[in-house]
Amino acid sequence: MTTHGKRHAKQDIMDAAWKLFTEQGYDETTISQIIELSGKSRSTFYHHFRGKDELLFSLAYSYDSDYDSWLQTCDRTLPATDLLLAFNHFVLNNLEHSPYMDLFASLYGLQVATTGTRHILNPDRNYYKILRKILFDGIKCGELKSDYSYVELSQMITSAQIGLTYSWCLTQRSFSLLQYGESLLTPFIESLRAN
Repeated sequence: MTTHGKRHAKQDIMDAAWKLFTEQGYDETTISQIIELSGKSRSTFYHHFRGKDELLFSLAYSYDSDYDSWLQTCDRTLPATDLLLAFNHFVLNNLEHSPYMDLFASLYGLQVATTGTRHILNPDRNYYKILRKILFDGIKCGELKSDYSYVELSQMITSAQIGLTYSWCLTQRSFSLLQYGESLLTPFIESLRAN
């Protein structure tokens, strides 16, 4: 199978899994159902994924294409603080209106319970690269000021967003993730603005 064919097979399996996860829930979906809907063989499934949980973890990476799209369309001439505010808004809004929001509780729960790669925290994800780049460039050009490094600031913002999302899941989405998240993170981000 060619590299393109392997990527296509992997995407077919992911599409089938997310469709089933969304329609009938993570716990109720079986690997056999995913294999049947994807039209791929069991060996192809296990070539790409160790199990159903790894498929769920791949959801974190699907958001990276959304973040790439944001980066391509955002106004990069904005000051770094305004870019951070816009990125925070986009991330929280994207999560709150995700077609996969019902899967977040399973995703977060399994990431805590399983060993191995913490996909949500993978520093190679585009989410982290975009956030670190905004912070690095902002500090370098003097638009942002902080006693913390851009890496530490990135970890702080990420921790806040993850904590908010986890809390939102625990309370069964009883509040607006976007509104609450902005009310908490905007003052912190504004505090980084150089005068």
